[in-house]
Amino acid sequence: MAEKSGCGTKHNCLGAQDLWNRGGFLPWIGTYQDVFSNEEANYTAYAFWRDKVRARIKDPIVADKLAPMIPMHPFGVKRPSLEQHYYDVYNEPNVQIVDLLASPMERVTPRGVKTNDREVDVDILVVATGFDCLTGGLTSIDIRGTNGETLREKWSSGARAHLGMASAHFPNLLYIYGPQSPSAFCNGPTCAELQGDFVVACIEHMRRNNLRRIEATPKAEEAWRDHVAELVGATLFPRAQSWYMGANIPGKKREMLVYPGGLPLYLQKCRESAAAGYAGFVLS
Repeated sequence: MAEKSGCGTKHNCLGAQDLWNRGGFLPWIGTYQDVFSNEEANYTAYAFWRDKVRARIKDPIVADKLAPMIPMHPFGVKRPSLEQHYYDVYNEPNVQIVDLLASPMERVTPRGVKTNDREVDVDILVVATGFDCLTGGLTSIDIRGTNGETLREKWSSGARAHLGMASAHFPNLLYIYGPQSPSAFCNGPTCAELQGDFVVACIEHMRRNNLRRIEATPKAEEAWRDHVAELVGATLFPRAQSWYMGANIPGKKREMLVYPGGLPLYLQKCRESAAAGYAGFVLS
């Protein structure tokens, strides 16, 4: 059991330090096995990260904004900055942080950006908006199903995608790296390749059996959505306003868009469907 103060036992401290030294994804997903489901373990991981980051920031006010003593949300349920020198940059005299939660942006002006308490002069304004994770790429295409409905209309009340690859009323449309698939919780090319293997095997099965049409059933896509919701309900992910949950897009339904059960379980579900003659699909 992780301890709430410090980093727990000496063994845990040494393990966390080793992960920190090795870097990459390890301090995020290589730590306690229950870091995404147990608040105590999660806080222990956060406290270690927080203290490491705060030690690098000279201004305590800036440190409080970038690595607060009490986390704004559980550690890791919004993608952390997997960086080398990012936080050190805030020590530079020409760098300042503007807290848009405390001072919201009102408008862009000829000189820069106006917040509710000051105007910030800028030479270049980089706008990074509209990251509509996992559904946006598909809903931006005017794909219409057999009932005349677009994917944007179908998913307006939440994504529905059996195995994260197919939707009812959209026959012969099998997409990879889509909503409710491992996608962002898996190495991208690896995930796309494994889903591609499923699609290729499915097409080969259809050719062998002189079949020309495949379509997910409404019951299957609802069951998969319920499965994803049940898995994420046991985690800390719903505690954050993240793009994993669709919270960065105004009006988008707040729900888990990434399969949270891990790649092995996902592949097991795909194999079970294929072994049962592609259960959850109608083939004709």
